Amino acid sequence: MSSRAWVLLTVITCSFIIPNSDFQTFAAELGDGHNMPMVTLGDRSAQLKFNATELPANKNVHLDFTLLDNKTGKNIQHTTYLVTVANESRRLFTETVHSHDGHILMEFVRSTTEPYHINANFDPLSASYIADYSGPIKIIGDIFSPGNYAVFLEVTGVDFDNLFLPTPLKFEFPVSINF
Repeated sequence: MSSRAWVLLTVITCSFIIPNSDFQTFAAELGDGHNMPMVTLGDRSAQLKFNATELPANKNVHLDFTLLDNKTGKNIQHTTYLVTVANESRRLFTETVHSHDGHILMEFVRSTTEPYHINANFDPLSASYIADYSGPIKIIGDIFSPGNYAVFLEVTGVDFDNLFLPTPLKFEFPVSINF
C-alpha cells in the first residue's frame, strides 16, 4: 500500500471526541489561554492550544493557535483551519487559513473597512490564506470591539497542503474584548 493511500485511510478512520455536556464550561473556565481536551487523529493524540490577546495600545486582537501532537510535543505540520468569529449569533468573519509549520497567528486590525480585507498570501493548493514569512495573517476591518465573541475553529486538513479530513475537528472558544 502506498504511503498516500495509508495516510488517506488513516485520516478517514480518525475520530474526534469531546464530551458535549462540559465543553462550554470547560472552555470558559480556562481564561484567555485554552488547551482543549485531546482528540485522536490517526495514530496521534492531538491537542489544540489557543490564545486570544487584546493589544490595548492599538486595539488589535491576536488569535494564536497550534495543533500539537501530544506524543512528540511538536506541531502537527500543514494544518488547515476554517476560522469563524461570531458575536451574539451573528457571523462577523469566516475564512480558511493554513500553516506549513502548524502554528497560526492572526492579527485583527480595527478599521472601518467593509468588508474586511486580508493581508496574506492565498495558497491555491490548500485553498486558504497563509502568512507572509513569519508574520501574522492580518485581517483589517470591523470585526472586534468591546463585547463577547465566540471563535470557532475547524481543523479541515493536516499533514499535506491538499489533504482534507472527511470530518473536521471542531473547537469553540469564548473571547471577551474589553479595550
